[in-house]
Amino acid sequence: MSPKSSLVRSGGGPLRAAALARHAAAKRQVCAICSMTGGAGPATIPRRARNNAPIRSSLPDRRQNLSTAPAANDVRAELEQALVQLQSQSPRLFNLSRLQLALQGLRQAPGEEAVRVAILGLANVSSSGQTAKRLLRAILSDPLQDQQAWEKQLDSYDLTKPLVVKISAGPHLDEANIDVAKEKPIQRLHISSPDYDALGLEFLLMDVEASTLAAEQPSIKHLEDIALVPSVATRSADGRVSQTPAPVHKALIVADGLMGAVGLASLPVSESGGAITGAVDLKGPAGEELHAPFQVIDVAQAEDGVRLFREGPQNAMQYERLWFASNVPALTAWLKAGLQTEDAATKPAVKQLLASLLDNAQSAIQIEEYIIVSRTLASKTPLDDATGLHRGLAEWARQAHSELQDELDLAFTGRRWRKLGWWKLFWRVDDVGMLTSDILSQRFLPTAERELVYLTGRIAELRGAPPQYPQPVSELPESPAAAAIVGPAKTALPKWPGHIAFTRRYLRDETVPALQSTAQRLLVQSLGTSSVATTLAGLLYLSSFTAGIYEAGAVAALGIVYSLGRLQKKWETARRFWEGDVREEGRKAVRAVEESVSQALVAQEAVSPAQAEELQRSKELVSEAEELLSRLK
Repeated sequence: MSPKSSLVRSGGGPLRAAALARHAAAKRQVCAICSMTGGAGPATIPRRARNNAPIRSSLPDRRQNLSTAPAANDVRAELEQALVQLQSQSPRLFNLSRLQLALQGLRQAPGEEAVRVAILGLANVSSSGQTAKRLLRAILSDPLQDQQAWEKQLDSYDLTKPLVVKISAGPHLDEANIDVAKEKPIQRLHISSPDYDALGLEFLLMDVEASTLAAEQPSIKHLEDIALVPSVATRSADGRVSQTPAPVHKALIVADGLMGAVGLASLPVSESGGAITGAVDLKGPAGEELHAPFQVIDVAQAEDGVRLFREGPQNAMQYERLWFASNVPALTAWLKAGLQTEDAATKPAVKQLLASLLDNAQSAIQIEEYIIVSRTLASKTPLDDATGLHRGLAEWARQAHSELQDELDLAFTGRRWRKLGWWKLFWRVDDVGMLTSDILSQRFLPTAERELVYLTGRIAELRGAPPQYPQPVSELPESPAAAAIVGPAKTALPKWPGHIAFTRRYLRDETVPALQSTAQRLLVQSLGTSSVATTLAGLLYLSSFTAGIYEAGAVAALGIVYSLGRLQKKWETARRFWEGDVREEGRKAVRAVEESVSQALVAQEAVSPAQAEELQRSKELVSEAEELLSRLK
């Protein structure tokens, strides 16, 4: 018998009986998903499998009655209290939806916490929504039984509305107990799966737009906010549609085909610590040879394996071969890694959620501490000195604009620029890049850049430390100019705005090669047109249909004049465009520097002692919660 079938056969029994025995009276707490779906009926879902109902029991054989249980319960209670205090004191430090999910887990018995997993199909990438449904069905199907009614309902389900798939540890659910509520914003499906009945598992199946996951600069925080707190559209009584968060512990992003693989490869899934993973349905050699930070699966092979095993036990070996070749077991292993514990310990998925929340809170506290330090330094600058710096900035901006106009006027009427006249391209076409680069190096705001360094030095002297100036960001991440981007995360952060140098590099690396290429292309076109005209004139002269050399010469002259006129017109247009581009980019650079320094010079109100005390208290609570989490069993 295959490993899969062995697991299926051993999935019920004592675990299910113990779960039914642990349904003592407890205070019911409805989670976000349950509140939107109306919850589950007691005849269908055992209390142990409900997401947010804390479980208490007075049975003498419970693990909580062991000598080590009070200490473990004390740690959970203290951790819960610390998080509640943080929520009431500094809610801005957390994603409140994820925090509520973590608190619900702490209010449940250790090892019996309900775990939610989101299965997200990329909506606008091929057929990823269908692939997500098929993958979930393959994971939950029992090959030892015939096709169940819920499998047919899942196949025909339209993912325009999210679907909650509840894995029940109660008696086997037949077709009459399967409930898909048509009028609810989140529809619910109750099933029984021997592999997962005793694990307290709930799936949220929905589509998500690929553009929502993507970002100009993908970050793990953005990915967690979208994948671990997906939004569900709900309609109120007055007809208004709003987005309600549905937090989960783990998320599986499902894509289909090469386009889906490209979309997933751009996401920082590997930085989530295992809370988020990706799977792409690829068939054939393309999937076998692909090395990527996501799982490559073949859902069709998994479905074929289940179908063959249901036809008869003689297909067990073939089922096992297809099942493992599909790579679906890698996803089931990832899924169970957050669910299975020993000795009634807290489930890993719950611990991971708590650790992620505290890490994010620490990062938020560090940012606020930096803001407090900056404001404190700004408030210590004397008023007269601050006024003088503002005046100095205004004077620098005036001189920079004047220098930009005067220096570029000299440059574009000087000898170097005249060397690039259209008639000189025949012997100077290879010097276009060198001459224009010299103009940028010597005439593009050299004095303004030196004066800017002096001005920012005065600011740093008065403030006691150099402020953080907003730096330019390239819109061309793959260009050579991107290597020169200096962002706030760099170790060699400049102590002055880098807009002038950045713009100079951009003009030299992006526009100068384009101007050089234009010159070469126009010259080749002119020579080609002249050659064609001359050749045609020669053929006319040699043919018997021409009257003499004058007509042939007229044809050659017409072609040469046309080609030279075209060269002159297009090249002069290109030169004027580049000249205007340099002036405009210089004006933008001066304006950006002025705004950057002005932001650093804005005198901000000093932080009140109450704000500083609140932040310090939040920092202590986060440290206390981290220490309690390290002791949580």
